[in-house]
Amino acid sequence: MQWTASLVAAVVFLMPASVRAEPSAGVLQLFVNAAEALANGDASAFLEQFDKSLPNYAALRERIEGLLGAHEVGSSVEVISSEGSESKQTLELDWLLILNHKNAINAQKETRRRVVKCTVQRRGRQWKITAIAPLDFFAY
Repeated sequence: MQWTASLVAAVVFLMPASVRAEPSAGVLQLFVNAAEALANGDASAFLEQFDKSLPNYAALRERIEGLLGAHEVGSSVEVISSEGSESKQTLELDWLLILNHKNAINAQKETRRRVVKCTVQRRGRQWKITAIAPLDFFAY
């Protein structure tokens, strides 16, 4: 089953009026890149958005590789809240995954939606995700 281009690339960012600090364009692009990598089935591109010193990085890599090996993924992300400074921010994200098992005929799509908490930090000129929870959201 083929995903429509609009579903695969579905990435939406909305900022509520009560947010203390609006994420920078660089932070938003980090999550656009992550969602697009999932939609493109590219585990390496997804993991490039993370600092390799992230606690449980190996577990995240295992989950993402397994998830993308077993499923076609549609992904969207909405920023719920953001606070922090120009070098470190904490975000709550409404993350939606739509999974279609690659090897199942007429398989039901699985929809996962969860509030995912992330910390991002500037590493030189780039932002990197330095903490993410829950990791089980990305289980395969």
